[in-house]
Amino acid sequence: MVRKILLLILAFAGLFDAAYLLWVYTSPSHPMVCLGTGCDVVRASRYSHLWGHSLPAYGIAMYLALLIVVFVQPWLSSVGARRLAQLAVVVMAAGGFGFSLYLTVLEALEIHAWCAWCVGSAIFVTLILVLSLWDLVASPPGAPGRPQALETPGESAILRRRFVRVAALLVVGGGIAYRYLTTRPPELPQARTASADVLDQHLVRPDSHWTGNPNAPVTVVEFGDFECPACGAAQAVVEEMLDQYAGRIRFVFRQFPLNTIHPYAETAAEASECAAQQGKFWEADRMFYARQDDLTEPALVRYAGEMGLESQRFEQCLIDGTGKAAIQQDVADGKAVGVDRTPMFFVGHQMLVAPQFSQLAQAIDQQLASKGPGSATAAAAGATGFGSFGSSRAANAFTASTGSVPACSADEANQQQATLIRTPEAQQLVQSDPKAVAIDVRPASQFAEGHLPGALSIPVDQIEARAATLPKDKILVLYESGKSGAAASDVCAVSRAAARILLAHGFDFAKVKVYQDGLAGWEKAGLPIGK
Repeated sequence: MVRKILLLILAFAGLFDAAYLLWVYTSPSHPMVCLGTGCDVVRASRYSHLWGHSLPAYGIAMYLALLIVVFVQPWLSSVGARRLAQLAVVVMAAGGFGFSLYLTVLEALEIHAWCAWCVGSAIFVTLILVLSLWDLVASPPGAPGRPQALETPGESAILRRRFVRVAALLVVGGGIAYRYLTTRPPELPQARTASADVLDQHLVRPDSHWTGNPNAPVTVVEFGDFECPACGAAQAVVEEMLDQYAGRIRFVFRQFPLNTIHPYAETAAEASECAAQQGKFWEADRMFYARQDDLTEPALVRYAGEMGLESQRFEQCLIDGTGKAAIQQDVADGKAVGVDRTPMFFVGHQMLVAPQFSQLAQAIDQQLASKGPGSATAAAAGATGFGSFGSSRAANAFTASTGSVPACSADEANQQQATLIRTPEAQQLVQSDPKAVAIDVRPASQFAEGHLPGALSIPVDQIEARAATLPKDKILVLYESGKSGAAASDVCAVSRAAARILLAHGFDFAKVKVYQDGLAGWEKAGLPIGK
């Protein structure tokens, strides 16, 4: 009798777990209540959906079926019906256990993150399998003393009453817990206001990579991630800044790889430190941002050869992990001053997140003006110019700005992710009747060079402003270049960021798709390109 009550409790616990996960998966921008940091990473992975539906939906179906079968057993009058119900519980639990084992292996080997709710579900279904097998073996038909039934009529009556009481308690307790989890305010990171002393101590180290005028009155610091698309887009802003303010600023780059969402970011950071040992950090900086579509180790070694680096020395540096200590110091300094996403810039003591050039220029101009009219002239006199690069390694006002491309952050995984599709499905949707609406989120200049037939050009920085003009009754297929299918693994890819914006504006999850192969996949399949 105790086993059956435990089965009922575990089936309800599993149903509650899956129901909460489904609510989170289908609630745009809602953070998960989670022990640890891996839940949102798992939710953002490409394994979070199967056949167009989120995995918790399948969990609800399984646990609901288990709950119903377990609950009705005391009301079944025949031995055969009860025996069939016991077998059904074993079969369903065995299937759930196998699938949970598969998902656990994925978390360990592919996603590299653990979700407490997913692990909890795996534990629940494992215990259900063990108890159901025990119940099946411990109560065989024809056991001594009870040839006609698995329980006596009196035992069945007692079990029914206990089931009703336990079920009532579970429903009330589960309802209270569910309301608490779904209505509690999000636990957003506390705003950090670092003191001027902390900023002066952590923004620039003696061995930080710098370029420009060492005597400049204004220092601009960027915390960046070589695999972050927003950082790659910010390179154009940096280049314009270096051109417009030559001799008047010093530019410092600090490493801040976001390992949880960018699997190759840290390796690329180490490679840039290895390039710095041979005096070519800034060449690596430019090349890695330009080649974000492939930052695997073999590609990095190839890029080293293209930069004219001594290949054997470069490879040995990667093997030895020589640059890890410097990267860890940069990350620690970034966290000390409040960095939680990339790219993040500091102009003096002013923080800007993924700024447009106009925003960055305004902050620099304000800093230059605060230094007095003679500072720019004196700085220019001591300028080395931005043609020569330096690297020592070979007022406290914070403002958050949004630039043309959303900043990369582990928090991006907190938002609902659109379904990823491949070329065959994209072709079917775009060429079907009625046709889906293809949306090219690249800059207009790239769209003009080639795009999917009939596609709309809406750069990612215009998605929010133009969301109201898009049809909510049609399927929307968002795409970018897709040179390496980056959207599949990178929650910061611009097409996925654009899709999250639409989902947050009330677009139906089933009607927003991200074509992860992008234009490159379309061309590779030999499909026609619009001009």
